[in-house]
Amino acid sequence: MPGTPDWPQRAHEALDRSEIMVLATVDADSGTWTAPVQFTAGEGFELSFLSHPGTRHGRNIERDPRVAVSIYSWPGPEGGNLGLQITGRATRKGDASGGWQRYTVHSAEVWCFDSRIDHERHRIVSR
Repeated sequence: MPGTPDWPQRAHEALDRSEIMVLATVDADSGTWTAPVQFTAGEGFELSFLSHPGTRHGRNIERDPRVAVSIYSWPGPEGGNLGLQITGRATRKGDASGGWQRYTVHSAEVWCFDSRIDHERHRIVSR
């Protein structure tokens, strides 16, 4: 591909290609816990998701808001793999309908990879 890749645009493409993220939280006993959750993306790589109260990841966020997220589009774009790795903090934003809780991940670092271009991760956001 000619020219310098537009990495933020590729990161948004990754968000558009998937609605499931793997959420990693800090667990009190075993170190980490991961859970796949459905998400929506907002401005500045802010990610929102719903979860039932009392889930392990919800309890972990209440105790320690540090999280990591992986988003991988499957199938990927033709000829490659596209995804994101994100670190940040999650907060509970309140109740949603049906007893669900709304959470938001505020991204601190966002890394994008696109094997159609190279085999490196590229930093999109660093706060």
